[in-house]
Amino acid sequence: MSDEEIQEDHYRDKYGRWQKERRGGRDRRRDGQPPEGHERRKIFRRKVDREFYEKSHREMIEEALEDFAAEHDGRL
Repeated sequence: MSDEEIQEDHYRDKYGRWQKERRGGRDRRRDGQPPEGHERRKIFRRKVDREFYEKSHREMIEEALEDFAAEHDGRL
């Protein structure tokens, strides 16, 4: 086998020798489940992001209430 040839299920160690890959066979990332929970966690990962979303939502709610009040002459 030549040094340039890539062997499937093997990797090169720090000495340049081919070693058998020891990881499990199944890739957990490809189990067919949608990553909904992961996406939700990713959105609110940092406290700064959460504070930004809360502030922007509060501003949108206040703006919507002001628009509603303007359309109804300040009465509910």
